[in-house]
Amino acid sequence: MFLQTLIRRNQKLVRAAYKLHKDCRILPDSYVIDVDMLLQNARRIADEAKRCGVRLYYMTKQIGRNPYIAQKLEALGYDGCVAVDFKEAETMMKYGVKLGHVGHLVQIPKAAVNDIVNYAPEAITVYSAEKAKEISDAALQAHRIQNIMLRIVGKRSNIYAGQEAGCTVSELEELIKKIQTYKGVKLSGLTSFPCFLYDEQTQSVERTKNIEDLTEAKTYIESRFGIPIEQMNMPSVTSVRTVPLIKGSGGTHGEPGHALTGTTPFNVHDDSAEIPAYVYVSEISHTFKNKSYFYGGGFYPRGHFEHALIEDGDGTLALQSVSAFPAGNIDYYLETPSQQSIGKTVLACFRTQMFVTRSDIVLVEGIQSDAPSIIGVYTGQGIKKEGD
Repeated sequence: MFLQTLIRRNQKLVRAAYKLHKDCRILPDSYVIDVDMLLQNARRIADEAKRCGVRLYYMTKQIGRNPYIAQKLEALGYDGCVAVDFKEAETMMKYGVKLGHVGHLVQIPKAAVNDIVNYAPEAITVYSAEKAKEISDAALQAHRIQNIMLRIVGKRSNIYAGQEAGCTVSELEELIKKIQTYKGVKLSGLTSFPCFLYDEQTQSVERTKNIEDLTEAKTYIESRFGIPIEQMNMPSVTSVRTVPLIKGSGGTHGEPGHALTGTTPFNVHDDSAEIPAYVYVSEISHTFKNKSYFYGGGFYPRGHFEHALIEDGDGTLALQSVSAFPAGNIDYYLETPSQQSIGKTVLACFRTQMFVTRSDIVLVEGIQSDAPSIIGVYTGQGIKKEGD
């Protein structure tokens, strides 16, 4: 999906990843992250957010919940990590990373509430009065008040399968009356997802109806209850290009994820401010019935994995097609219709969610200064592997 853009805009990463594999310094099924380029992208987004008066939480799930990068982003001035589920929150707490937003896509389970509330995240999203009560009780035990947000949905809202949740404007009256009796929480914000989507036909980012539902809920809460809504969190496709859209839509916060690695959908078609900052590395394992197979583990069904660079006999890299892989199967191997020599390097760049893969996450600094150095190899859950 992003391979042509990567070849055109970050040749240094392509060359560095190829050499690391040829030198047997990394294994197949590895994502090599160009840390220098990722941080350059992050600075550009942060600069635009500062100009527009929008605050940013950063997402790490796309890059394997990596705590090293999280600490670097925090040092750049980002307002903490988006822990999309409680397992990501556990990883970030283990490494002392600031939690910005917890609970939006996945609620905090009862057994984890005390630990996460004690860690004092900036905001926790809740779907129900019951969860707000659990958080309030934990906050009172910790002698603090926890800011919470509500996830708003409506008949107009766009919701992905597996993420069905939230409260409608018609449910707010009863819900807020209950929350007001909980002394350990303060309702401070609203959020929804996705608030923006990229339209491939028009090649532009469009507001979704979710924003209309958020705006209606804010107006209702402030007028009916006199509760000031301080945070209007509008995630999805947060980037240099969309930060002004967040501001113009009444948003106060964005949550860049794919933009940090230059792999938002519009990176396919134009030279956006962000540049691709990772490449997937594999190698040819074997040939079977006149087709060659390379090691898998990093496949993501929504990744649009269609092409790869495969090493030719003379050591150059040539673009080759990759066969479509059925989402119902395990990607032990991925297929190219062409016959290739065993052991040859395979490089690819497609849309990914590294935290759902079996891949190694290899952090490399110095690529842009022509002095690449591996600084750590991590699992997709952000755990540094022994010996690294």
